[in-house]
Amino acid sequence: MNKNIVLIVVFWILALPFAVFADDEEPDVKDMPTRERILVGGNIGLQISNINTMVLVSPRIGYRLTNRLTSGLGLTYQYYRHSGWGNTQYRSVTHIYGGSLFSRFSITRQLFLQAEYEALNLDSRMGTLINTDSDNRFWEQNYFLGGGYRAPLGSRASINLMLLYNFNQNSVVYFQNPIFRVGVDVSL
Repeated sequence: MNKNIVLIVVFWILALPFAVFADDEEPDVKDMPTRERILVGGNIGLQISNINTMVLVSPRIGYRLTNRLTSGLGLTYQYYRHSGWGNTQYRSVTHIYGGSLFSRFSITRQLFLQAEYEALNLDSRMGTLINTDSDNRFWEQNYFLGGGYRAPLGSRASINLMLLYNFNQNSVVYFQNPIFRVGVDVSL
């Protein structure tokens, strides 16, 4: 855990020069129409190996409450296949789905802090090596905190690079901490 805290501190130390020299002039969101305060986007992911295949689709919608604060919600769907290292007893395919609530505080136009709550519905076989016939599912609660860098793609779109720490130490879905995410935001 100490290694993860050090990584987050190093990230912020490296990002500090960007925060000091960033141009913070932008129109006040109070003067914008509601439609222009809405952000859509999300994350997609793909992991393919000899042992595991994972496909992630996570659309999001957010609303700019102020120039610095954006909140929203998202959906998550994940297809996961584990090939069992050649042993058919340990092979499994599962579908993970759920939702999340997030808040993002902009330090500058490029740097932000993010807090997120995520609830995922998992197959009861996740996290075990034994492929049971049970169709039971359970909910996993994840709590993320971290930061990111926003790279503009034009006047209405940006790519977000995030480093988030999951405070659920018993997560079945996330195997490492911190978690690196790449996402896209588009203003309507």
